[in-house]
Amino acid sequence: MPVKLEDLVAGLLRQELDLYRLLRSRIDAELEAIDCDDMDLLMSILQEKQSIISRQELLMERWGDVSSELGISEGRDEPVFWKALASAVGERGYEGLISRVREIQDLVSASIDFENVAQEKMAGKLGELRSRMSRVANGKKAVRGYMGSI
Repeated sequence: MPVKLEDLVAGLLRQELDLYRLLRSRIDAELEAIDCDDMDLLMSILQEKQSIISRQELLMERWGDVSSELGISEGRDEPVFWKALASAVGERGYEGLISRVREIQDLVSASIDFENVAQEKMAGKLGELRSRMSRVANGKKAVRGYMGSI
């Protein structure tokens, strides 16, 4: 029995929401690793995030199947897509799908905010590391200068 269009879209949205929730949890772990100066953990988390992002990209490709089902060439980023979907699934089905889309949008927005915080913290840590490295380099120059004067 073929999958109903509404069920296909609901499934894609559910998978997308799950991936964004997982990504959000990894961003939280990333912030913690940065705060604890645990670079090994941070690298592991960044690899996990890349895997999640790759899975999201594969999921996005599946939205092309929905466009095909709707008989349109536009993707889900276009208003034509959503108009065609609303027409295909009816008002009640469409409202249910849109509420899930809004939930995803809210999660994405919050994730972006936290990702920006992580980037700022990491930039601060890198600035601190550069400062330390500069002090070490200056110390080495001083030692060489001292040793050269003996």
